[in-house]
Amino acid sequence: MASTNSAPARFTATLSAELRKARSFPAIPRTLLLGALVVLAATAFGMDQLARFRVQGRGGELAGMSGTDWSLTLLHYGQAIPILLGAWVFGQDLPAGPRRTAFLATAGRVRLAVAKLLTVASAALAAGVLCSLAAIMPLLASGGGPVQLLPYGWLIGYWVSVALVAAALVAATRSLLLGVVPVLVWTIGASDLLAARFPFLGGALDQVFKSAYMQAGAAPPASCLIAAALQVAAAVAVGIAVHRRRDVR
Repeated sequence: MASTNSAPARFTATLSAELRKARSFPAIPRTLLLGALVVLAATAFGMDQLARFRVQGRGGELAGMSGTDWSLTLLHYGQAIPILLGAWVFGQDLPAGPRRTAFLATAGRVRLAVAKLLTVASAALAAGVLCSLAAIMPLLASGGGPVQLLPYGWLIGYWVSVALVAAALVAATRSLLLGVVPVLVWTIGASDLLAARFPFLGGALDQVFKSAYMQAGAAPPASCLIAAALQVAAAVAVGIAVHRRRDVR
């Protein structure tokens, strides 16, 4: 009996419950499937267009873009997938109405938050692997030669990181809108614009990983990786702290 009530046993039970709940939440598996299908179709379309340009003697218009460049660009914008997954794992429990505090006041809030974050990481990892495979298959089918896997590894690591940040924001704000929109606006547009003007923003999470997966898998400097890890850790810490404090409000 003691073993079943131990902290590891309770955490394992909580994590198992969160994983089952995530699988049963329709938006999560649908996002995984739809994301992979869109990436597959878009990459295949891009391979066909690249081949047509070369056959027509218009290769110069491609500005040196390869099939790998095309697929990684698609996956860069596909980061909306892990951001949504991270938001939905916490967002599926967001209540409405005057009784929300009572329904959410449960014991072991830190344990629950950590289990949810591990669920987010698992879902984002699965999405990264699945969508990367969907992007790589058309490259292999087109006969364009061997595919460098290292950039996809960096991209998958980024997907897990940005999903955790989005999840932490939803946990802190209790709002899907405030958890998703700022992250998307920053990572898909604002970050590049501001980093070009303020070089120190090259240490931002998205910029650190983008420099790796968009540059043939070149590892960023250790200082940049440490800065990126600290940013994720800070977001997660704030999310867990606010999630825990919900019990006393």
